[in-house]
Amino acid sequence: MTQEEMDNIIAINRGGGDPVMFLSGGVPMGQSLQEKINQYWDILGNKYGFEHMTVEGSARGKLFFLAQPKPVVIPKTAEEIAIEKYTSDAEGYITNSVRSSLRKIVKQLEMSEYECEGGFLSSNVAFLALKKLAN
Repeated sequence: MTQEEMDNIIAINRGGGDPVMFLSGGVPMGQSLQEKINQYWDILGNKYGFEHMTVEGSARGKLFFLAQPKPVVIPKTAEEIAIEKYTSDAEGYITNSVRSSLRKIVKQLEMSEYECEGGFLSSNVAFLALKKLAN
């Protein structure tokens, strides 16, 4: 982290938490010191790509720390989104015998090299969804 970010953490620690005031019903108002620090680490985690609740100090110095990286999420393609429209309700409900039958159907359709107005079957979204369910 940068020196400025470390200075911000020090300033948060010096400032402490907000004075605790309770609203009617016993709900606290304001943030504790721990909540403020966690919120700042969350900002740093989003900036640098790590899980903010996994931060540990490092032997390399006060500007260094260890943390688990956030998982990289690869955006889905338009085709994958279209396929999911067909398959989302079926996942987890297909038995092995049904999956086996679907594989046979997909294999037979692929061998036919069927072509329609929309092009070859192998590029049809509904067929690709069927193929996904078969596997």
